Amino acid sequence: SNGSCSEMKKFFLFFVGLFLITFSLSFAETKADHSSEKVEISDINTDHLVFTKILYDEIYDIDISEGHYRASVEVLLAWEDEKTAEFLAKFGDEIIHGEKLDEYLHEIWYPEFFVSNAETPRTVHYKTLDVLDGKFELFERFDAELSIDAEMPKYPFGDLDLFLDIASFSGNKQKMVFYPESIEIGHHDAHHKVVKGNWEVEKTILEEEGRTSLNHGGHEKFSYIIAHVNVKHGFLDALQKILFPIFSIVFLSLLMNHFYPSGNYDIYNWRIGGQLTLFLTIPALKFSLAGELPTTHYLNFTDALFIWATVVVTYNMMIGIISHYKMANEGANTGRSIERFARISSPLVAVLVVGVLLSYIF
Repeated sequence: SNGSCSEMKKFFLFFVGLFLITFSLSFAETKADHSSEKVEISDINTDHLVFTKILYDEIYDIDISEGHYRASVEVLLAWEDEKTAEFLAKFGDEIIHGEKLDEYLHEIWYPEFFVSNAETPRTVHYKTLDVLDGKFELFERFDAELSIDAEMPKYPFGDLDLFLDIASFSGNKQKMVFYPESIEIGHHDAHHKVVKGNWEVEKTILEEEGRTSLNHGGHEKFSYIIAHVNVKHGFLDALQKILFPIFSIVFLSLLMNHFYPSGNYDIYNWRIGGQLTLFLTIPALKFSLAGELPTTHYLNFTDALFIWATVVVTYNMMIGIISHYKMANEGANTGRSIERFARISSPLVAVLVVGVLLSYIF
């Protein structure tokens, strides 16, 4: 009895160690750095330098299986113009909107843009224009459904880049350039969760870059402002939905193989039946998580865990079938020798397979 308890303790410690190693490797990641140095204003040669602020009111419906998300965004564009004096003479301190705004925009130059990674045209809630500190300030709030790459090779760990590409089309970079001023997640005095679901903001970046267009033979560059909101998946959600179920399947498979001997006393031999039940549980679990897993062309961390569990359960089921057959046809001694082999080889296979998969991913 003491020997059995000692063996059980060693087995449990082995499995806990395996879990901790796998878990720690999942955090040993190198984050993609999208940051870029701000260009000095004096180094930018353009007719209109457009100072840009972006604020996210809401980020929701993050779908990594389809590669898109929805966002409610506020954009403030400010630029210097000689016609600001004319605006003040006509409207004073008034913030114009609606028909008055639409009519006045025909009289001046202003930065026009589209969201290049939007799946459908953005829905504009409202737009305003005023003058502050000698600059026009064009404000717009819009909703958009945005496509993303959904690159998360270490899912459910790692960062997901929720990016927003705003492209200018009212002039090339000689005419106008976006200048990134600030990016914010929610108003400081608004007490609600901006990013919906089991996601947390890791970092934010706002950058400008020039990209070519098909206009004018494709030689001219147009200014783009790109907002990056890097989010990470909530740990507790990943633990309860993915890690705990998969490690439980592997643990029970190894436990059954180690402590449940084959024999003729059970007509169905639940050492085999139990492994078969676990084998069928794996695709059922993956199917239930299909809407939350990224659809990728590469092997990610979650895929590796499912493959690992499948290999371990399949190996243990094969050992159980062979052991049962040998014991029924060649006697107990042959069956016991296979069981001794299984007790040693099964944990080794589990370690070897997870080691190969993790080394491939990390």
